[in-house]
Amino acid sequence: MSTATEGHPHASHPHAAMTYPNFRVTSATFAHPETSSAQRADLALDGPRLEEALGRVRAEGVDAFVLSTCLRVEVVNVGCDRANHRVLELLFPDTDLPEPVVRFDRDVVQHLYRVASGLDSPVIGEPEVLGQFRSALELSRTTGAAGGMFEKLLQSAVKAGRAARKQLPTTGVGSLALVAADLASGTDEIAVFGAGAMARAATETLRASEPAPRVTVYARRPEAVTFPADDVRHLSEAPKALASFPTIISATSSKRELFDGSVLSEALHERSDQLLLIDLAMPPDFSPAEHNGDLRYVNLDDLADHARDRQACGEVEMVLEGLAGETWTKLTNHQKVGPVISAILSEARRAVEEEVHRFSRKAEIDEAQIAVLNQLAQTVAHRVLHRPLSYLSSAEEGGEAAPILAEVFGVAVDD
Repeated sequence: MSTATEGHPHASHPHAAMTYPNFRVTSATFAHPETSSAQRADLALDGPRLEEALGRVRAEGVDAFVLSTCLRVEVVNVGCDRANHRVLELLFPDTDLPEPVVRFDRDVVQHLYRVASGLDSPVIGEPEVLGQFRSALELSRTTGAAGGMFEKLLQSAVKAGRAARKQLPTTGVGSLALVAADLASGTDEIAVFGAGAMARAATETLRASEPAPRVTVYARRPEAVTFPADDVRHLSEAPKALASFPTIISATSSKRELFDGSVLSEALHERSDQLLLIDLAMPPDFSPAEHNGDLRYVNLDDLADHARDRQACGEVEMVLEGLAGETWTKLTNHQKVGPVISAILSEARRAVEEEVHRFSRKAEIDEAQIAVLNQLAQTVAHRVLHRPLSYLSSAEEGGEAAPILAEVFGVAVDD
């Protein structure tokens, strides 16, 4: 069973050359809790920045995939750890990288399956990550950074994620926002900074709770807030909320801190009670300096620790482990047995053509009848070969059986 902390820092992959001489994949994971919130903020890639970064990687002829969320950055590439080093340099040319968790080959496949399924999320089965995974795959595909067998591997992770979700507990959209709302429960008044998906999820959960607090939403465009709230105000009024509301959930999409640090300090100075400030933003909306017990600050990492739950997933873990093993076997067997399969099919096609030609000369049949006879013979040959060739391409022992079948069918395959 794989967990988020399995893997190891960058190092040569032992036995790599003898185990998987052809198709290789390597991944580097920067995720909670090993990588801090501040470090993840430095690594966050989205939109045009991610597209440009993938373009740099693709220009060097490397297939790569990047998943960037609030709690993780996953970088996967075709090739060994040396190629992974180069991909990281191209993606983050001016960043001092923290130590990632590195995985290889089959372990990469299983990890991707867990990530896409939400098993590696603090809230088990949270739905956002599968959509984020699909979007990241589509961007890698459209930029030309993922194709062929690598694209099929990533697509199989999406399929595994969909399958696993049918067996996992149902969780709402904005899972960490729901955790934040639960943490804030019991308060009469709550302010929510932001108007995106996380802010919406927190607001709707709070207003549906019993007893429901009064929720005031602060947004840059109050007129564009599409979800119900008890009150909606402009974000410029947020400093007043910092000084008066007992609980604030901040979930904006700002690329920098909302206010200068002095704004929060002055607001805290005006308070007579403690402020619970839950920061759902990435990068964080706040970075509180020292305070005198007048602030309880909770960020994404704190929420993830609060939410992490390892129960009732054993069966799903086993299913994903089995699927990952099957996928890796098919990918590596394709490299080993593909030439053998091609050679066997070529030999069968040549034998059919020779025998049809010999028979047609004796029977003196016309061209149309020869075409029908040839098609019939080819169909019979493929039916006879179907089971052994399927075994070659799908069974774990297929790679070992390849040279035996090549000899049995009398075909020569180059090493």
